[in-house]
Amino acid sequence: MAAERRWDKRRFQLEESASLNGGARTVFIESMAPGTTVPPHFHNRFAETFDLISGSISVYSSAKPDLDLLEASIQDLEVGKKVTVEPGRFHKYLVCGEEQAVLRAIITPGDTDFERLLKILNGLSADGELESMGDSVILMAVIMGLGDAHLIGPAKDMLEGVKIEKKDEIEELRMKLLAKYDTEEALRELLVDKV
Repeated sequence: MAAERRWDKRRFQLEESASLNGGARTVFIESMAPGTTVPPHFHNRFAETFDLISGSISVYSSAKPDLDLLEASIQDLEVGKKVTVEPGRFHKYLVCGEEQAVLRAIITPGDTDFERLLKILNGLSADGELESMGDSVILMAVIMGLGDAHLIGPAKDMLEGVKIEKKDEIEELRMKLLAKYDTEEALRELLVDKV
């Protein structure tokens, strides 16, 4: 299984919700197992600031969609030193070492669709369904769409093909997951300080 698709090895909590702060920002905490990574991608709707709380994470960021340039751009995060990736910039990250990493991510402006994907992932996990769906490219398409994550490299080609071939299945799963998990109760459960 590709490490970047191990959604079941990641946990999320919201510190701030765009739906409660006038859209100013989305702030979430992500706890990740060693080896967790995301495929190279970029966002159009928001900047993403990484703030390491504990553990070891490397961030890769490039202005060009060149995987070799991206790999050469490695920057180790340090506790207390934030790194911001602006919209349109290609990036990925990797949890290094043998211990769990905890990261605060700040999305500016806030993004309620991104928050929806966090509710879905935590809800699927709580229901015991996420591990069995960890390899689903249909789920990956839903998550990447809600998270405004535009892939580059081989993952882009693979996902683009899936989006064409399985368009109806993707939309059906998206609607099913939103109906079940995009609720006020799910938002309250996701928030660190319960509302």
